[in-house]
This record gives sequence, C-alpha cells and structure tokens, in this order.
Amino acid sequence: MFKKIYQSFRSLYNKKIDGKGLAIFRIAFSIVMFGEVIQLFCFRHLIFDKIPYLIPGEIEMWPVFLFWLAALLFLVFGLFTRIASIVNYVMAVIVIGTISSFEYHMFYTYLTVSFLFMFLPISRSLSFDRLIVKLKYSNTRFRFNPPNTVSVLSYYLIILLGIGFVYFDSVFFKFDSKLWIHGLGLWLPGSLPEAVIHNNSLLLNSKPLVIGLGYLTLIFETIFLFVFWIKKLRFLVMIIGIGLHLGILIFFPIPFFALGVVAIYLLMIPTSWWDKLFHKKKDSIKLIKFYYDAECPLCVRTRIILEHLDSKNRIEFLTIQENYLNEPTLKGIEFDMLLNDIYSVDMKGRVYNGLDTYIKIFNTIWYLKPVSLALRIPGIYHACKVIYRHIAINRTVERCTDDNCGYVAPTVPVSEDRIKILNNFTVKDLKVGLAFFSILTISLFQLIVTYNSPLSKSFRNAIGISDNPIIKVSEKISNRMGEISKTFLGVTHHGVFVDAHFAGYNHSIAIVYIDSKGLEKWLPVIDKAGMPGPYLVGPIWAKWTFRVNGPLINQQKLTDGLRDFTAFWANKNSINLKNAVFKIKVKKNLEPTRWEYDFLKKQLGNSWLDGGTVKWENNTFSANLKVIENM
Repeated sequence: MFKKIYQSFRSLYNKKIDGKGLAIFRIAFSIVMFGEVIQLFCFRHLIFDKIPYLIPGEIEMWPVFLFWLAALLFLVFGLFTRIASIVNYVMAVIVIGTISSFEYHMFYTYLTVSFLFMFLPISRSLSFDRLIVKLKYSNTRFRFNPPNTVSVLSYYLIILLGIGFVYFDSVFFKFDSKLWIHGLGLWLPGSLPEAVIHNNSLLLNSKPLVIGLGYLTLIFETIFLFVFWIKKLRFLVMIIGIGLHLGILIFFPIPFFALGVVAIYLLMIPTSWWDKLFHKKKDSIKLIKFYYDAECPLCVRTRIILEHLDSKNRIEFLTIQENYLNEPTLKGIEFDMLLNDIYSVDMKGRVYNGLDTYIKIFNTIWYLKPVSLALRIPGIYHACKVIYRHIAINRTVERCTDDNCGYVAPTVPVSEDRIKILNNFTVKDLKVGLAFFSILTISLFQLIVTYNSPLSKSFRNAIGISDNPIIKVSEKISNRMGEISKTFLGVTHHGVFVDAHFAGYNHSIAIVYIDSKGLEKWLPVIDKAGMPGPYLVGPIWAKWTFRVNGPLINQQKLTDGLRDFTAFWANKNSINLKNAVFKIKVKKNLEPTRWEYDFLKKQLGNSWLDGGTVKWENNTFSANLKVIENM
C-alpha cells in the first residue's frame, strides 16, 4: 500500500506542465502579502508598542518590515527568488509569531505558502531569474533557453496545503456548530453590524439564497480535499471557491484573506489558458525594427533582454550585418556608425538611435510605457542622453567582438536530476524521497492538530473515553505539536466564523473624541452605523472585534484596548495626550437564533447609548465605563 502511494507520488513528480500558472500565483500571492505587510507596517506602533508611541516595544520594527517588503518585491519580479523566499519565510515566522493578540486566519496561510516558496520552482517563468540564466549561458553564437516546465506537484501541493488542509480542519468545527448545521453559517456573521463593511440586506433577506450558500460552503469544504484532483471537476471547484471568497471580500473587512485564497485558486486554471494569454504570436504586427550588431556580445545581450520583456512580440530583431542593405532608411548611414550604436526604425520609416531607440522600444512594451514617458521628460531625457553617450563612447573605443574579446563556449547546466549520488540513486531520487517524506510529515501534523477539534472531542465524549488518562495525554501532545506546526508551517486549527465567535455578541462599541470646542469626532474603529471603520481591516479588525471586544466582555482587555487605540489615533492626528477626553458609545444588538428578515437593517437602526468616558491626563490613561460593565 505504502509503495503504491509512493509510486503515485513519483508519477506526479515526473509529470511536467507549463510553469506560467505557478508564476502567476507567485506574483498574485506576493502582491497580496505585500499589501498585508504594508498594513502591519502602518499599524506597527499599535501592534508592537507596549503603549502606542508612549512606551515603545523592545525592538524597533520598521527595519524588519522594510527588509520583508523588499523580499516580497523580489518575489513579485522573480529576482534572486530563492534568497528572497528564505528571507520572506524567516520574516513571516518572526513577525507573525510575535503578534498573537492580532492574529487572524490568513497569517497561517502566509506561513504555509512562504514555506513552500523556498522549495518550489516558482521562478521558471515570468521572472528576472530566468532572464539571468539566459544571459549567463548565451553568447553571439549560442542562445540558451532554460526550461519553463515544472512538476504538476508544484501546483497540487500549494492547493493541498493552502486550501485543502484548511477546509479539512474547518469542517471538524463546522459539523459541531449549531450555527452551520442550521444553515446560518454565512447569514449570521453577515448580519452583525460589527462584522460587516456594507449593508447587504438585499442578499441577506433572500432566505433560500443565504441558507443555500451556507450549506454549499459546508458541503464544498467537506468534499474539496477529495475532488480538486479530478480534472473534470476542477474548473467547477475553482469557480465555486473563487465565488465564495469574493463574497467574503464584499461582506467582511478581511480583504487580504479573500484575495490571498483567490490567488491560490488561480493554480486551478488550466495551463493552456495561460499559454494562450502569454503566447508570443509569430505573426504579431511588428511596431518597430531593432537593429543590432550580431558580433557584439553586449548588443546580443541587449537583444536577449528586450526579447524577454517583449511579451506581445511587437519588436522585430534584425542583425545589421545581414539586413541593413534591405532597409532604405538606413542606407545614408555609414556601416561603421551602425555598428557603433543602436538603431531602430518604426512603422512609418522614422529612424531612431541611442537613447531614442530605447524610448521607442519601451513604448511598445505595455508595462514599460511609464518608463518611456518618464525618459521623455525634459531634464531626465537630457541627463540620460549624456549618460548613454558617455557609455557608448567608452564602449566604442574598440568594438568588442568574439574575435577580440575572446569566445568561450558556454557550459550549459546539467539537470541535477541526472547527477548520481550512488550507482542506482540520483539527486532526483533524493528530491522525490524528501518531498514525499515532507508531505507525509505535514499531513501527520494536520491530523494531530485536527485530533483536538470540537467534533473530535464531541465524539470522544459521546463514546465515554474523554476522561481516559491516555486520551488526556494524547490531547496534550496534540496541543504541543500544534504549537510547533502553527509557528513554523502554518498548520493549525481553522475554526472560522463558528458559534464561539458570535454566541452572546449583542453589542457594538465605538470611541468618540471630544475636542476643545466640545465637538465629537468618531475614531475610525466603529463608525456611526455600528460597522467597522477604516482602521478595522484584517488583523486590526480581529484584535478589536474579538479580543478587545467580543461576545463576553473582559474588562481588563477592553480597558487596555481602549487605551492603545486612543493613544495610536491621537498620535496619528496630533492630539496632545496631556489632556484628551473620549466618549465610549455602546449600541445594543439582538442575538439571533434563526433567520430573520431585515435583521441587519434593524440593528443598524438601534440608538447609541452612553458607555462612559476614557481620559488621558499628562500621558496617563484612566477609564470610567458604565453600561459596558453590565453586559
């Protein structure tokens, strides 16, 4: 049995497909993660300071975030990808591991994917790393085109660990949840003012639709792990998955969670679609002719770079030696001059050389048009022209060719898969074995974590073994191993939007600043309608909604949260904390137990009550809370 599983794994490892889909995912996911890190950077004083701006944290975090952001940019562009992926993973472990009170579900998907990035061939396509390899092994007599295919496992593993295991653990919460069993799993969270960003009553008031979506989510997550492998069902699975997470994007203030999972679903798009989108058509209309010296290594490298960037195949590359006599517009230019500079001819027969050639070339490449426009700006244009001319003059003192610079035949890299370690054991065998063992280990971690899920515990209670000493020890081992897997692999529990989050959640709490004229200014935490304000996005929303606030009020956590959020906002708005007064407003909501028409609209119409005040005097915080104490 084990041998058959291994052989199936090896068969998938050997199956090669185009790497463009993996590259698209790398770019999309890194951009999403970049946005998340930007948010963490902007709120770093709220997250890491002991008291925002007043008592700083032990470590200054801005250099860490800038370093992390740089690594993510390198991943987006596919430059020094392996090093960038290692830096990204280390930063994710360090930062995410230090902000437990701000943690939210997406953090652990970041950890999982960041871990996989270090080992997967994510730069085989749409990357500068690929261009660097081309340049390294190419010259005037040989053009090297590195492989752009990857193992199909590279796609499957990200989907399996980034979505499949998440859903697998999630259903062990949902099937023990009255909320989901009764079909309210989407309706109830979407009907609480403190959880949503828009009044979506039109959708919520359609009972068949919203209850149906709740059950669809439950069924979808239950079967996902078993059906996403099936090619005939993969497109349908992708559409449902993307649709559900776009719904999350519309309803809830966790945009990076929604977009991050959608990025993973992009891996399920057939690779043939990406081929059609990025295929360089040979019969594409050429917008410009680029003439270069075929014997000049620098010119050939320039051609390789531009050809790599020309995704639409709009540039026609022609050697001067073989083609200049066929171009009437170049006949008036001496042959030696053509060799000593870069020339181009557009569709109208206009001739450009030097910097002007590059301006025209960049204009034909859609994503380089801004560069082309920038180079035309007076001042920038003249400075760049001086620099270009200086380089050109120094380059053309003695024209460099293979004859006078020397020709060295490139040594094309041998596939490491063919390198033998033992007589009958290659590097490929080692890689397959390590990959197989790693996936088994991660799968085991997920099973151990899920062992302590609510449904598993309910089952043990039902059969009367929950008090067994061996069971108690096994639960402790599960918790301990879960802490390790959560920190380093992102393998953890995924109880999202279940009963514990919302049972008894019958209030919204807002903060209002009272200025020197007695005018009120609502802090961007909870707005006047009772919904999340601009501050409450992703981890900041999770912090305020479920740790500072929550179904059951913890007076100390609420007081500390009010202190930190007011101090952070005050500094951002130049409010002096030597004398600042804030009112606390409370809106009482109902706690629904079944679907109800216009429930959200009714809660939004509830009046605000006086919840007391909090004050800052000489940078010292005090709270006098009223109604909140009785909740």
